[in-house]
Amino acid sequence: MTFLRISKEPHDRPAGHQDQLAAQSVQVTGEPHPNPMHRFVPLALVAAGLAVSAPVLLGAGDSADAPFAQDSQPEDKGRTATIILHDGQVITGTLVEETDEAITLNINGIRTTIEIGKIRESYIQAPIEDRYRSVRASIDDDDAEQLIQLARWLMKNERNDLALAELNGVLEKEPFNEIAKNLKTVAEQNIRLQEARNTDNHQDAPKRPRDRIQRDAPDFPMLTDSDINTIRVWEVDENNPPRLRIDPGTLESAFELYADNKLVPETAAGREAILRSSAKEQLNFLFELQARELYPEVQVLDDPKSIKTFRDHVHRTWLRNACATTKCHGGTEAGRFRLIRTTTNTPPVYYTNMWILENYRTEEGLPLLNFQDPAESILLKMALPRTETSTPHPDVLGWRFVFRSPEDRNYRRTVEWIESMWTPRPDYDIDYDPPTAMKPEAEADRGSR
Repeated sequence: MTFLRISKEPHDRPAGHQDQLAAQSVQVTGEPHPNPMHRFVPLALVAAGLAVSAPVLLGAGDSADAPFAQDSQPEDKGRTATIILHDGQVITGTLVEETDEAITLNINGIRTTIEIGKIRESYIQAPIEDRYRSVRASIDDDDAEQLIQLARWLMKNERNDLALAELNGVLEKEPFNEIAKNLKTVAEQNIRLQEARNTDNHQDAPKRPRDRIQRDAPDFPMLTDSDINTIRVWEVDENNPPRLRIDPGTLESAFELYADNKLVPETAAGREAILRSSAKEQLNFLFELQARELYPEVQVLDDPKSIKTFRDHVHRTWLRNACATTKCHGGTEAGRFRLIRTTTNTPPVYYTNMWILENYRTEEGLPLLNFQDPAESILLKMALPRTETSTPHPDVLGWRFVFRSPEDRNYRRTVEWIESMWTPRPDYDIDYDPPTAMKPEAEADRGSR
């Protein structure tokens, strides 16, 4: 038995019809709708439209025409599936395996196999990111109640990162919303717990986190730790620096290399004062010297503010879920503009994707990011509805806009990220070879390297 890719509900009913019935049964009678499919729909989210997306029909156990001989579709493994038995019982879990004889789900950690003959209908739910984007597009930025319901649903589905972004948005407009504040605390705790588990796994098996990324993007090279540190140095906000560490030997090298510079003290006492100063002051000293050959020796232990903005409000909230997907610029058919597709949000992933965003050029030779007028960046313009932008996204099957308008909160936050980057833009002098050409062929042939 294989998953049938059709766009309608069972019995050719229009998509969303069952959800309307479910919403009516909840609102009018307060009792579950007789159709057992809706026992697993979060009732608090029906009004928000979270169940509007039509599930994908897997097949019907009593159908003589079920295409058992079709090739399997392994990309569905790991997705949430719902099975309806002939007796009306509904079973929901993570798809593990599908054969001609049975479907196996993981239900709360328990492997459960259901024989095909017992199954009336079975469905694959759309990926969580697709459902989130669909629902979020229908909720106004000022609708705190619906956004909180959306955040609860995201947390229930272990997407605390997306929930946190929505809760932060609510608190920007309603700083004293106690429900949002409490949920934010829980989401932050969940994220820390997950990060701690990832750290433990890293200590137990040092190669596992990078291996996980490489399994998601096996042919996609990423920036190295040294590359990432170089970017961090260049993007440090001198007024609000992250944690830094500068070896005394680096400063001693600066004294020797720039001995003729008036900024370098001639006396041992003056040099000792610099060696005893704070890391922030020492970095400012190197910046004033423009000792760029020594920048890689500075250890920046955390992301600078501008990178945090990209990580939390661009990459984590919409870029990874809307652009870096298999259907878009995260797949092998993405063309020249290709991003890393991965379930992780680690520095090698978001720094590499950020580097690609800055260095990619369109067929006309234009950059995606406009550092002089961030709101006019092509990256943002192409993410708007085609009728709302002067630079529409190419007509590609399956494309959906990311922002409803330039007033969309994530649009504004992306503008804030671009504005926060150091200008004039530096040359990081990073030797990175992306999997696709960053410039159009006509320009690439000129020998830019």
